Amino acid sequence: MPASATIARSSMTAWTRETAKQLRLSPTAIRWFAAAALAAALAFGTLLAVMSNGQTEDQAPVMTAGTLSFMMAGSFLTVAFLTALFSMLAPAKNSLATVLELLPASRGAVLLGLQLPILAVSAVLALCLTLPSYAALWRNSTQWGQALAASAALVLFTAGSQLLVLALFQCLRYVYRRFLRLPRYYAVSFAGTTCFGLTIALVWTDVLPIPSSMADHANGLRDLAPHRVWARSLALLWSASSAGWTDYALILLWLVVPLVLILTAARRDFDNQADSTLRTFANASLPRQRFATAAYVDAVQLLRSQQFMVLLLLITVALAGLVLLSKHEGYGVVAFTLAPGLATAPFILGLQSYGLTAKTHWLQRHLYGSRTAWAGPKLVASAVISLTIGSAFAGVLFGFGLLTLEQLPQLLGDAAIAWCAASIGGILVPFSTEQPLASGATGFTVFLIYAASLAVARWTGPKLGALFGDAPYLGDVIITSMMLLVLAGALASTVYRVSQDG
Repeated sequence: MPASATIARSSMTAWTRETAKQLRLSPTAIRWFAAAALAAALAFGTLLAVMSNGQTEDQAPVMTAGTLSFMMAGSFLTVAFLTALFSMLAPAKNSLATVLELLPASRGAVLLGLQLPILAVSAVLALCLTLPSYAALWRNSTQWGQALAASAALVLFTAGSQLLVLALFQCLRYVYRRFLRLPRYYAVSFAGTTCFGLTIALVWTDVLPIPSSMADHANGLRDLAPHRVWARSLALLWSASSAGWTDYALILLWLVVPLVLILTAARRDFDNQADSTLRTFANASLPRQRFATAAYVDAVQLLRSQQFMVLLLLITVALAGLVLLSKHEGYGVVAFTLAPGLATAPFILGLQSYGLTAKTHWLQRHLYGSRTAWAGPKLVASAVISLTIGSAFAGVLFGFGLLTLEQLPQLLGDAAIAWCAASIGGILVPFSTEQPLASGATGFTVFLIYAASLAVARWTGPKLGALFGDAPYLGDVIITSMMLLVLAGALASTVYRVSQDG
């Protein structure tokens, strides 16, 4: 246990410093943000616990299996979300695991030490957010012993839920890496998303305050779910009946199986597996002009990254789904609503471009004698790729009648704003294959810039157009042009700042 605690502290330190490095903050700032998030979660959970007192003085304190199932399903969903999230944000174990192999520590101690930070952080936040459940147990208990036993059972249920979600996450990550050959970043992201999706599928009918959720028993396999089994066992504290041996066996099964899965997945860890390299444009010749050559190299590096190809595959699948949805009589209108947004989606593909090559920009500075020598070729390469793929997407949408020529001026403005937002966000918060937190923050930053810029253009454009006699698109064109000038200035300033820092 001392060895596991030491490894856990080292893992937490590495996690904090790596996150701070990727987000360009100090480790102290990360700790302050973590403390603020904990305080906010505690305040929010306390507020919900105070507001959730719906019991009147005339009501007898009683908790049925159905009521407990509803309450524990919410707790299970909260724990699952936090555990999956922090499992996704945990740093890669390449360097740390290599060092630990040289130390006199058992494999079990190493495994426990590496997972303790994830379990500890998610457990503390889960405790804060599930305070309403503990408050409900205490309000409906007539004796201290009854309340303590119920609280202890809920703590054990939460711990078991954490182990279950962590085991599912590790198994899914292994499957995505081993059989689908996904890069680590996408294997981790898809594993976390799938894990939380399966959790929702397991408990979604029990988190709704409807009669079927409050039933003591559910039909089918849902009655064997962990929150259902624990709820039936916990209800015995409020009733004189006795539980069957099957419920106790299922509780033991839900605790033992995750441990076995975690130990099994730990022996097949693919964090150290190198991502395969794509061979896009492998035999193409280089341009003779220096600027064109630099732009071509940047374009090839972006096209050869698995992250770019997966993102392109996702929006291509979305395009195919939108075309099929447009043929549906009931939901066809949804396809026409989403079509303009999908037409501009390819223009954010360049958000990863800066992060992929940021570590080698020193070479261009030395070759060309300019700190910003990397910016021009990179922006041109990103623009050409986005325009090429965006034109293909728009052509398909126009061909199937999901877009009209009247929408073209607005689409061009939206596409230009999306490209500027992707370029700025990709530089401000660089994409990283090593830290999923920074990678997710890149997309979130791009979304904020794009959404804010688009909201200003949409709100101000019609008002300005009304001053010119409601001329078609005149107000939108003027505002969009002004917004693009502002974004271009912000992009130039960002390029200059990061070039000076480098």
